[in-house]
Amino acid sequence: MKKRFAAKILILALLFNSALPLFAAEDTTPKPYDDKEFPQTLKDIRRFEIITIGALPFVTLDTSLAYSTYRYARNDFDSAYKPDIFSASSYTQEEQKGIILTSVGICVGIGLTDLVVQIIKRSSKKRKVQVNYDDIAVIPISEDEDASVIPLPGQGEDSAEGSDSEIQEITE
Repeated sequence: MKKRFAAKILILALLFNSALPLFAAEDTTPKPYDDKEFPQTLKDIRRFEIITIGALPFVTLDTSLAYSTYRYARNDFDSAYKPDIFSASSYTQEEQKGIILTSVGICVGIGLTDLVVQIIKRSSKKRKVQVNYDDIAVIPISEDEDASVIPLPGQGEDSAEGSDSEIQEITE
């Protein structure tokens, strides 16, 4: 009796669970962000964060190489202090703190520099006046009351003699 009841519940649960996907939403892909979904300040902060954190490994490597070269030169080029990026760390805790803090400071400087450059670019685009040629209308000279015809060189009465000399000057 218990087995039959358990089998009925199991079959009912399977039928119920197999029918659920029919009522589910068809499209599960998220829609992309709109341009105006986030304010520009948040976009700038996110870009600053990405550039600052992304530069950290490279700047830390460069800082540790520069410090180890400085330490090598300061100790009269002793082979015990030779810079080697693959050797075990021989820095004291204070030296490690100095390298990390210097790296973080340089990375923040890189991020701030990029932020300032982006803000300047954006503000110069806003200030730049764009010429709109949609408002220009071409009016034929015959329809314009204020228009006057300007004779071309060689078409006037007095310029018939000078036209040959002008042509010779142009060709030379």
